[in-house]
Amino acid sequence: MLNDVLLEIFSEFLKQPFGNSLMIKGKPGTGKTTFALELLDSIRSESPAYYITTRFSNDPLKAKFPWVSEISSSPKSRNKSSEPLEGAFKENLERLERMIEEGKVSKSFAFGGEPGLVLNIEEILPELEALYSFVGKNINQKPVVVVDSIEALAEKYDLDAGLLFSIIQKDLVERSGANVIMIMESDLDSPLDYYSDGVIQMNYNLVNNFLIRTVTISKLRGVSIGSSPVYLYSLETGRFHSFRRDPVNYPIQRIRNVRKPEEKQFEVSVGTAELSKLFPSGNDRMPLGSVLMIHRETEANTVDMYVNMLKNNLIKYNISNGRGVIDITSSSYETSKILVSSMDPEWLKNYVTAERTDKTSPFVINIGGKSMIEDFPREVLDYYLTHSKKPYAYIFSTDFLKFTYGDSFFGDLSTIINSVRPTGIIVIIADNEEYKKIYHYATNTIHVNDINGYVMMNSNTANLYVASIEHDAEKWPETKLSIVV
Repeated sequence: MLNDVLLEIFSEFLKQPFGNSLMIKGKPGTGKTTFALELLDSIRSESPAYYITTRFSNDPLKAKFPWVSEISSSPKSRNKSSEPLEGAFKENLERLERMIEEGKVSKSFAFGGEPGLVLNIEEILPELEALYSFVGKNINQKPVVVVDSIEALAEKYDLDAGLLFSIIQKDLVERSGANVIMIMESDLDSPLDYYSDGVIQMNYNLVNNFLIRTVTISKLRGVSIGSSPVYLYSLETGRFHSFRRDPVNYPIQRIRNVRKPEEKQFEVSVGTAELSKLFPSGNDRMPLGSVLMIHRETEANTVDMYVNMLKNNLIKYNISNGRGVIDITSSSYETSKILVSSMDPEWLKNYVTAERTDKTSPFVINIGGKSMIEDFPREVLDYYLTHSKKPYAYIFSTDFLKFTYGDSFFGDLSTIINSVRPTGIIVIIADNEEYKKIYHYATNTIHVNDINGYVMMNSNTANLYVASIEHDAEKWPETKLSIVV
């Protein structure tokens, strides 16, 4: 079972009941060969696979794909076969042979351009001989071939790349039913794009000083590519890995099991172990008095969903362990609905929200909206958390504070932070403009961004992570962070 979204898509593409050609384009360093071999590896247990390259050494590839020497044809490994070309259709290959003999294709290549000279295509184009021979032997088994690269192979024999592509497409793909993956060294538009059954472009760009790698699917006949043709990928450890865009879903039944921590009197867990990758301490706990800033760097629904998930995980973890949490954010209503439907009612006694209301509730702080100092004095906060264990977690969002108090909240927030620090940690969810004014309060910062529908997180300039979703045994969503390389 594949667990890579792009490999799943292209595996489906290659398993169609007819031959297909796939063009992989991109500038040097984008990982075209790595992706092609990763795709080959994902299907070679079901279909005969072959790799043709103009490289003189496959040693770097064999370090990551040890099996490549068993299925490859390269200048070093290629031996002339005495077997005739059988099985595969070779009408266009034979036509090329006649054109070379007649001097109509590359006189410099045709041994001095002497027309009429009888040539053996197996001797002058050994890569094509090996390719046709492999397809012929496996013609009824949907063989898959990678040509790396079509331009280099054409240049080696002084042929036009378009002509070589046309021959392979007509003989092996359309007539013989093989799947052929052709790597192009250029990322420019080409007339060959029209004739290929599938075209993808691999690229990388610098975004905020981080290298972002993208795969764009331009065409993929017979297969749905989903809502977006652009996918992010990484080449960590020299292997290809693409990332998923999964929605954030919560369980509809009550959860019972909680990861019980060793009690730490002067630390508070942020509820998501993966966030330890973003903290200098290397763990998911923050010392008493810390301020965690979650910076919503871009305005996007995806960013909101993931930021809320980070907040909900912190709340879930701490209230289930008896610790108090006060949630003063714009998403507290949505969080309350999730917690009520999925949490043990006993845990909810440790969760307190704030809103402008006249209703009396032991779990809702009534606020007037004139001043944070008046609405959240220390004695009020302590009163609502008297039944909960310390240390606490206090969560604020700048959009809620600005809507409720206007710009005057900035000074009051500083006073509140200093007031509650001795009893817990403070989490501030800040939009971009507000973050610029209060970032200096932060002990740690998580920047949350959206790129092509993917949520990215980082805390410094060293590493950037793609955030994805993993559900635990009780279907509660957890954040998984994968480094972008």
